[in-house]
Amino acid sequence: MGTMLDSAPRPVSREPIPRWVGVSLLLCLAATVAAVGVAAYAKWTTIGKISAVSFLEAAPHAVRLPSGAREEHLVLPNASVDARWWVVHTKKMLRDGSWRVRGTALDNAPDGREVHWSSFLMWLLALLAWLRSWGTGDPAEWFVADAAVAAGPLLMVFLLGGLGVLAQRAFGWLPATFYLLTLLTTQGVVRTFELGEADHHGIVLAFASACALCLVAGGAGFARRKDESASHWFMASGAAGAAALWVSASTALPILAGLGAGGFLTGWVFARNKEPSPIRPDLWFVWGVAGCLGSLGFYLLEYFPRHMSWRLEVNHPLYAFAWLGGSWLLCRLLEGRREGKFPLGKPGDWIKAALCVLAVAAPVAAIAMVGDRVFWVSDSFLLALHKEYISEFQSIAGILRSKGQEQSALVWIILYFWIWVIFAGALALSISGKGDALFRRALLLLIPATLIMQVLAFWQVRWSSAAFALWALWGLLAVAALLRSDSAREWRTAALSVVAVIPWIALLLGPVPAAAFATKAERTCLEAPLGEDVGGNLLVRDVTHRLLQASPGQVPTVLTGPNTSTEMAYHGGVRVLGTLYWENMPGLKKAAEMFAATTEEETKRLLEEAGVTHIVVPSWSNFGEAYAKLLAKAQGQDSAGPSYLDNVLKTEEFPVWLRPFAYPIPTSTGIDAQSVRVVAFIPAQNNFEGHFYRGIYHYESGQPDKARAQFEQALIVRPGEPRVQTYLGQLGADAP
Repeated sequence: MGTMLDSAPRPVSREPIPRWVGVSLLLCLAATVAAVGVAAYAKWTTIGKISAVSFLEAAPHAVRLPSGAREEHLVLPNASVDARWWVVHTKKMLRDGSWRVRGTALDNAPDGREVHWSSFLMWLLALLAWLRSWGTGDPAEWFVADAAVAAGPLLMVFLLGGLGVLAQRAFGWLPATFYLLTLLTTQGVVRTFELGEADHHGIVLAFASACALCLVAGGAGFARRKDESASHWFMASGAAGAAALWVSASTALPILAGLGAGGFLTGWVFARNKEPSPIRPDLWFVWGVAGCLGSLGFYLLEYFPRHMSWRLEVNHPLYAFAWLGGSWLLCRLLEGRREGKFPLGKPGDWIKAALCVLAVAAPVAAIAMVGDRVFWVSDSFLLALHKEYISEFQSIAGILRSKGQEQSALVWIILYFWIWVIFAGALALSISGKGDALFRRALLLLIPATLIMQVLAFWQVRWSSAAFALWALWGLLAVAALLRSDSAREWRTAALSVVAVIPWIALLLGPVPAAAFATKAERTCLEAPLGEDVGGNLLVRDVTHRLLQASPGQVPTVLTGPNTSTEMAYHGGVRVLGTLYWENMPGLKKAAEMFAATTEEETKRLLEEAGVTHIVVPSWSNFGEAYAKLLAKAQGQDSAGPSYLDNVLKTEEFPVWLRPFAYPIPTSTGIDAQSVRVVAFIPAQNNFEGHFYRGIYHYESGQPDKARAQFEQALIVRPGEPRVQTYLGQLGADAP
């Protein structure tokens, strides 16, 4: 595979590159890697310290658990909610001896739900777990959580390293080094590869970046007629784009659309200019064919032969054919622009064009016409949930406002440091005329995709990492153009000085403070009072394991909030209802209906239908009221009615079919001002048991008067019961 510059003669500089520029960049790269490594080591130590804390009397794995349950003691970072499910799915894959996971029984009880996550990360976690278990005699399943801790940094090494190799092949080592520094000193990029937070965001970022990088390396659609290297770059771009579509269609689709728009703009503007190389519209059709075939291949890899459903939230053949159709239209439009004639003059072109337009419009039409069946993300309940309660769906301005930083210009400068610098540099090269044709074409190609992702990033922060990665490509192009420039020595020296110094500033603004913060967090993570992110996770793990130990006959099915649901499924294989994934829309609505029910009869019926055995409500993660409000909004109501379940939990006036358990917060957590409501749902419980166990609950909760009243009611139902007499005697002995 040749370089981008193979398609045109490289401009010769008057002056060689000063050695100190390269030395400065290499030293900065080494310092950046060291800072990122220090942060990773501190986080690894923090995870170990927190996970070693236990409130249980029994040693791990010492108590018999119900069939199907699993004890997981490793506490992943609070922010890595998705990583917990990656671990759960990978364990299931290993346990079943399969190589794909298309469903889980742990969510949306009792029906379960589909899983449409890409298998790429699960395969990686399974491989790392297998390597970790090698020679121990233990099953690889035991080491999946450990693999999830290490996966992020390993992916960063290989994926970002791969981008560096591509950049070096196309532009040389110095621009590639600057490009890597841009990525590694941007916290929005490094954040997707953090230790302990295995997820797909970094993977799709790398594949989408490779897709765009290969396009500009192939000459942005301009190359000599016999230059095969340009075709190779465009095929590689199509393959990388297909991989991005496989990992996350929601991220890849706007980038692919933006790159197609950029290809059209670049070709339209520069089609008549044949220097340094002429336009090659056929390259875009090569791109589309490679992308279409790659997308279809990944779809079959995931779904063939038994799961080929119409789910447009993820990679689907409709997107593959839309890509192919769009690339054919782009090719013909640019051919017409190059030749100065109508692009559909050949026989049969109108039929082909109509088919391509239909292919491009098909996914949008399907979502618009039958979105409730093929595109659950458009559901009003899910949209409201995402907008109001999931942080990655919030705007950056909203998040800063919530932290009281909306007026801080310094925050915006640090957050978008590289964007300001790269935009200013690209603008200076363009206005001054120092950027050559290769730079102008490649930059115009990237502009639509970059702006699309940046607008999306302002709207929802989950798009930020992809936007940062596209801006980094601007920096790569600018430095490469600067090195090709035939400018005066003074201007060139000044520009290269900026190139050598700017990464050091970015290092001091990003990786160095991040390493210091991680190191401080490692030293203070277990200091009392524990933070909610530490103490809360430990308490949910403790409650999960206590429920499993108290339920040897069956795996509990727990109604609780979304984040607590994920924690309990991860730590114990407990069945839950309402996790925050679009595949679980029925389970989310089911959980919302239970918390929103206004009568005892309706609440009991819904709990029975779902097979709920327990209700767990931590005070720091009580989502019941939010569930009810979201459901009311989705149903077009101004407000939710009074929740029967919420009222019961607040007043402790439990019906006979609910059995509360006292769970005093362990004082060692330092967060004993919080509480965890744990209630068993027992439809067959009789009146005596109801009064007796409510008496025990109040007794263990330090409420002697309420306990005595319940025990006395129990004696009315069953006079002379010795267990009740024992508790009443204890209450008498405890009285002052």
